Amino acid sequence: MDDRKRSMEEFSRLLDIIDELRIQQGAGLSALTGTGLSADEANTALRKERRVVLAFRGLSFYDARRWGVIFDGRQGCIVIDQNGQLNTNATINYGFLDYWDVPDNELAYNPPSAESAPVKNPR
Repeated sequence: MDDRKRSMEEFSRLLDIIDELRIQQGAGLSALTGTGLSADEANTALRKERRVVLAFRGLSFYDARRWGVIFDGRQGCIVIDQNGQLNTNATINYGFLDYWDVPDNELAYNPPSAESAPVKNPR
């Protein structure tokens, strides 16, 4: 999860990029820039946009894990259940899909450096 706080200037730049991409792709969606979003609202808009963009690239789960969403699950999701019914208020619980520790034999061959990502799951 990205623990650092973004400034409103940084959010403004990110929202500008989202708007440019929407125009470039011909999405026909309204602009986010200049709508008076608070920092929390801008952060939510950024996360939603990333979820949509990464969904069909097979990367949205990894992005959700990076944001820390998988630990508490997602509420209010729109899904099609196994019976083909549309559920507009589903909860997706990712808790069981955490990452595994790096195997010890791999660490013996290639010890982590000080800049390496964690090799043991903190949970």
